[in-house]
Amino acid sequence: PACGPSGPPPPVPIGHGSGLGPAAATTDEIIVLIEKRNNAKNMQDFGAADALRVQLEAIGVTLDDRGRIWSTLDGRSGKYDGAGGASRGDKTLEDGSLSWENTIYVQGLPASARMHEIAEFFGGIGPIKKSKKSHNQGEPTIHLYKDKRTGQPKGDGTISYEEPSTARAAIDWFSGKPFGPPGAYPTSSLTVTIATRPDANRFGKGGGGGGGRRLRRRLVRVLDELVAQNLGGADDELVLDAGRRAD
Repeated sequence: PACGPSGPPPPVPIGHGSGLGPAAATTDEIIVLIEKRNNAKNMQDFGAADALRVQLEAIGVTLDDRGRIWSTLDGRSGKYDGAGGASRGDKTLEDGSLSWENTIYVQGLPASARMHEIAEFFGGIGPIKKSKKSHNQGEPTIHLYKDKRTGQPKGDGTISYEEPSTARAAIDWFSGKPFGPPGAYPTSSLTVTIATRPDANRFGKGGGGGGGRRLRRRLVRVLDELVAQNLGGADDELVLDAGRRAD
């Protein structure tokens, strides 16, 4: 579907490098190859993963899977996810958060917008990444944030593209425009930025920074139940109070 009077801009071409050396491959092209390698590893297609590693080495890219860092002979480098997730070319920002380079954060979505409408609209500029999770495998990687109390969409969410260059193009193409086909949601106005997330390394191995807090909250709930059942004494009350202070 057209995203404006003249339709969406053409997708940014990938793979124009000649493969003769590091100068022939852009950073985006390197990230795409690393992402394809990680996807192959996820699918246990280790032959394809090895072939992609050879292809990367042929253009002067060295992969450090232990440190999850790639580097080139001309001095470029970056971090990438391991086999558990695809590379996004994340960049560390000044505040320590990570810029999620293939994913946009969208505000101003109509609460009544359906998932297929969102996928069709934002997919007009380039391919949206397909989920590899078992519960929604093959579906577009779109996450809509919902109100915890009502369960209704809040009007914002994230959309992950196959290529970081498409995500960057989406910022200029969609920002300030109404959502959907002309006239469908005339009062809506979209704000689009590159998505960011906290640096997981700041929180240890708990995952996303919430592991320790969730564990403490679980402990508090268990102790609350013990106290309610009169199974706890003064010592339990002290532990309960300490757990709440820690939380």
